[in-house]
Amino acid sequence: MPLRQTTYIFCLFTCCLLFLGIVGLHAQGSVWGTGAVTKKAGKGISDSKKKLKDYKKQLQEWGMDNNYTHELLLGGKVNSNGWSGAVQYLTKQDKKTNTLWQFSFSEIKHDKQIKITGTNNANPQLGNNGPFIFGKINNLYALQLGWGKEKILLPGLLDGDISVSLRYNGGFSLAMLKPYYLKLVYTDANNVTYLEQQKYSESNSEKFLNSGSILSASAWSKGLDEIDYVPGAYIESCVVIQPGKNKSFIQVVTLGINAAFYAKDLPIMADQKAYPYQASLFAGIGLGKRW
Repeated sequence: MPLRQTTYIFCLFTCCLLFLGIVGLHAQGSVWGTGAVTKKAGKGISDSKKKLKDYKKQLQEWGMDNNYTHELLLGGKVNSNGWSGAVQYLTKQDKKTNTLWQFSFSEIKHDKQIKITGTNNANPQLGNNGPFIFGKINNLYALQLGWGKEKILLPGLLDGDISVSLRYNGGFSLAMLKPYYLKLVYTDANNVTYLEQQKYSESNSEKFLNSGSILSASAWSKGLDEIDYVPGAYIESCVVIQPGKNKSFIQVVTLGINAAFYAKDLPIMADQKAYPYQASLFAGIGLGKRW
């Protein structure tokens, strides 16, 4: 075989060997690369599961600080029928539940009551006209003592910055009806005018319900020795929002409803029907201490 042909064949053979070697190396590299990707993907899945588990645990424990087992709150409420002040004592039962004791005092107002000023100007010697609530016959107050629970619905978010709970309680309620006294203007047989402080009755109803015969309301203390006590029971439920972080000093906002039922009717206004129950919506705020 001529030398030139032999050289061509040798070069062609060498090129074939190099090509096969490159293909083999590439295939081996592809296998190694696939294994690395698979291993990396498996590790990613494992890390994701771990993060999900940690997140779930964090979500369950957010806002649940076991360093405190007692709470004492002093608060006030604006009710749809008046106002209330309350003292609340809570003890931790478990991570999500507190036991609640509550004592509250409320003034209950009728939605029809309106404060006006007396119009009797013919007798300045009797004094100045003053404000009074036309048609009102009783001030109504209520003392409530109850027991209940507080359940955490949404633990504190953003490192305990906001939490939401459901609170419900019920117990004994005592209604107190204090007679509402007015300064009524009378004229005797000698045409001499004078004042008498009187509560509502059938005999004086014409004057009691005539703004021209009323000078003003009597002092609030008038009638305290004539309070009529009416026993009953109440139930209350509210959502509790705690905007502050879990610290020893706490503040809460409450939004809820209170309903009470009594042994007899509770008259507040002379010209309005009385009922043996009271119900109201409320919004409140409380400040207190944990330990």
